[in-house]
Amino acid sequence: MKRSDLTYILCCIYAAMTSFFYCCIRWFHITLPRYYPTERTWKWVNEKGVPSQGWYSMQVFAYVCAGIVTFIAYMLLKGKASGDQGLKPAHAKYIGAAATIMMVIAMSYITYYEFSKWGVFDAMLSP
Repeated sequence: MKRSDLTYILCCIYAAMTSFFYCCIRWFHITLPRYYPTERTWKWVNEKGVPSQGWYSMQVFAYVCAGIVTFIAYMLLKGKASGDQGLKPAHAKYIGAAATIMMVIAMSYITYYEFSKWGVFDAMLSP
């Protein structure tokens, strides 16, 4: 496998895993700290009636977890990157397609979740 092939595979893994771990926060109800801009502080609890932002910690969680998985994949694949044999075009297509499908499913779920949470669907369907 060539180094460029390894880079392609690792980028696909990182992008797909970032989307996956972002969804895992919702699926498994993972509690993360929230930022309270009016108080300029971080808290582990979601206080009702006080504006807070959980997006920052969700992004960090997804990026760090995806980075760990990508690093593990790199450690497993780095020995194969020393050879001259390249990634077959069909395999590159399958890897790219699998990563794209995973990201589309994950981001569709996040969009559905956010639209449901904020009542966008209700607003669209009401006369």
